[in-house]
Amino acid sequence: IRRLLAAHQVIVVAGETGSGKTTQLPKICLEAGYGRRGMIGHTQPRRLAARIAAARIAFELDVPMGDAVGYAVRFSDQVGPRTLV
Repeated sequence: IRRLLAAHQVIVVAGETGSGKTTQLPKICLEAGYGRRGMIGHTQPRRLAARIAAARIAFELDVPMGDAVGYAVRFSDQVGPRTLV
């Protein structure tokens, strides 16, 4: 996936439920160098899903919520000046 990101502006990733698309793709983007010039956007269909996904990614990266990983939903956000995802 990292190789494809380097070669193409847009890629589509499809996978089964539970395959890690939500948690692994943002981390792959970070490893590929994205997030340096702007935030890596990651959308979820529901506010609760957005908060849970952000919490899981922050946990897996061992960073506090709102630091490198945060979320922004209607009426609530937890982002900071160092937020990448």
